Amino acid sequence: MGMEKVLQSIKKAEQAAEQTLSDAQTESSRILSDARRDAADLVAKATEEAQASIQSTLDAAKDAAMKDVNSVQKKGAKDVEAVESGASSKQDAAVALIVEKLLDQ
Repeated sequence: MGMEKVLQSIKKAEQAAEQTLSDAQTESSRILSDARRDAADLVAKATEEAQASIQSTLDAAKDAAMKDVNSVQKKGAKDVEAVESGASSKQDAAVALIVEKLLDQ
């Protein structure tokens, strides 16, 4: 009977070891699954942050470009106005000169 108890004890120890191994494998799978999910979340978050940063940079560049465009347009409008003003003041003299040249012929 002593041998039977030893064999039962060994059998229980083997079963306990198998259960421990099964539990460890289950826990390992859970940890790996959690790690993969966390990694995917990190990648998604990093992608979103990168896109937000890119959009912010593009918006800032667009705003700066529009300020430059507006500045150039204002300067161009002033230059056109100055040319028109100068041309208008000289128009009467030009017409008089042309009429004089035509009459002299």
